[in-house]
Amino acid sequence: MRSLPAVASIRAAPSPMRAAPRRFRRCCSRRIVPSPAPGIMSPCRRWRLSEILGASSLVVELGARRRLLRRLPGVRAVDGVDLSVEEGETFGIVGESGCGKTTLARTLLGLQREAAGEIRLAGRPVSGEAPRQARATRAAIQYVHQDPGAALDPWWTVGATLAEGLAIHGVAAAERQGRIAETLSAVGLDPALAARYPHELSGGQQRRIGLARILLLRPRIVILDEPTAGLDLSVQAAVLRLLRALRGRFGLTLIFISHDLSVVRRVCDRVAVMYLGRIVEQGSTAEIFAAPRHPYTRALLAAAPHLDGRDSGPSLQGDPPSLRAVPTGCRFHPRCPAALPLCAERAPATEAVAPGHAVACHRWREAA
Repeated sequence: MRSLPAVASIRAAPSPMRAAPRRFRRCCSRRIVPSPAPGIMSPCRRWRLSEILGASSLVVELGARRRLLRRLPGVRAVDGVDLSVEEGETFGIVGESGCGKTTLARTLLGLQREAAGEIRLAGRPVSGEAPRQARATRAAIQYVHQDPGAALDPWWTVGATLAEGLAIHGVAAAERQGRIAETLSAVGLDPALAARYPHELSGGQQRRIGLARILLLRPRIVILDEPTAGLDLSVQAAVLRLLRALRGRFGLTLIFISHDLSVVRRVCDRVAVMYLGRIVEQGSTAEIFAAPRHPYTRALLAAAPHLDGRDSGPSLQGDPPSLRAVPTGCRFHPRCPAALPLCAERAPATEAVAPGHAVACHRWREAA
C-alpha cells in the first residue's frame, strides 16, 4: 500500500502560508467590532479566531464598460454578500442556475475582480487587487472545475497536465514525477494512469484527477463546483467519501457548490442559499434543512425529488428575473406566495434567527 506514505509525504511539506493563521488570529483577537442594532446581523459579527475566508458587502459587476466621458454599468451578479467560512469546515452554496454561485466562487478565488466590498483570507484583507495579483495572493485557494474532462487537455497525458501546474509554481523537474505519483495514490488512483489521456478515463477517474491536480499545489481552501454532477449514485458516493477523507488528511477547508440538496445535506457543515446575487439565508445544515425560514429555501427543499416515493412539493412559479431588471424591494417577492406590499417596497435586512442562523425576509417569524 503506497497511499499512506503518499499522504504522509505530502503533509510533510506544508504550504508557505501554513503559519499564517496563527499570526492573523492574534491580530483578529484585538479587532474591535461595533455592536449592530438589535435583531440585525452585522457582517463582522461572525469574525472568529477560526475564520479562514470571509467577505463583507461583496459586489461583483459583469459587463461594465468605460466610455470616453462616462461609465456604462454592468449587471450585479453578486450584490452585497456577507459570509464567513471557518477553517476545516465544508461550506455549501446552493441556489438556482444563474443566482451567482460560480461568480462568487471565482471572485473569492481571485479570477474575477470585485467592484466593492472586502474579501479576507486568514484574517487579512486581500480585496482590491487586479486578477493576476489576486491569484498570487490567494494561492492557498484552488478551484475544481464543474466539468473535469473539459478542464483536461485532450492532447496531453494526465502526467503532463499535472506536471504543468508544478512547473508554473517553480517545482524542480526532478521532484515532479515523485510528487505526481504520490498524489495520484492519495486520491485512490494507480500512478500508472499518468501515462493515459483524458478520453481513456471514466467520469469518476476524471474527478479524482481534478482533485489531484489541485492537491499537488498544497492548498488550504478548495472550491468544488458541482463535484458530483453527471455521475451515477455509486460513483457519487465514492467521490464524496474521498472528499471527506482528503479533508481530514490534508486539513482542507471545502466550499461546496451544488444543485443537489441531498448531497449538500450529507457533506456540508453549513449552507448559504443564494437568490439573484444575494444570500437570503445561511446557517448550519441541520437547522436549514429542519427549519428553513426563507420562502425560497422552503421552496427549494420542497421541490427536491425523493427516492422513497413521496411527492415533491410545489415548484417555484415562473423563472428568476433578469439581473438587468432586478425587482424592487425583496428580489424574491414576484415569485413568493407569501409576499406583502411591503416586500415590493423595501429590501429586507439580514436578521439573526438563532446563533449562526441568519435570514433576509420580512415574514420569517411567521414561518417559525
